[in-house]
Amino acid sequence: MVEETGGGLKSGTVYKIIAVATDGSQAAREAVRHAAVLAKVCSASLRVLYVVNIHISFHLGTYQQMALDILEEEGKKAVDQALKIAKEIGVQDVKGRVLSGNPRQCILSWAKEEGADLIVLGSHGYSRIGALMLGSVADFVVHNAPCSVLLVRP
Repeated sequence: MVEETGGGLKSGTVYKIIAVATDGSQAAREAVRHAAVLAKVCSASLRVLYVVNIHISFHLGTYQQMALDILEEEGKKAVDQALKIAKEIGVQDVKGRVLSGNPRQCILSWAKEEGADLIVLGSHGYSRIGALMLGSVADFVVHNAPCSVLLVRP
């Protein structure tokens, strides 16, 4: 059970579905750990997402399909790693997914689709591929999310 600490949570508030987005970076792995601990404490479901940023591959010309395949494989590895972390922490209900699209929009629509009442993200520190993204995904999600957002510093 999560108690009021002056930050806006009401006594008795419990998260039921926690969504965490990963890009495979160290910051994202730390966000996964935080999300998994919260999920265990709250007996919540944990949902893990990796977004293949298709906007990066548009600039790769003839190598576009190869790049998408590599990015999708990287996404599967990042999700598998996150699922392993969650299971080691003791989360009972955990599922992962890889989507392709704009990370900002995919995270928001996916969280809404999953019925998430908390989104957890690393505050910064993208992987080498994710570093190519323009703008801050975390900042966009914080300002547009349909639920609470927790940013985890590395």
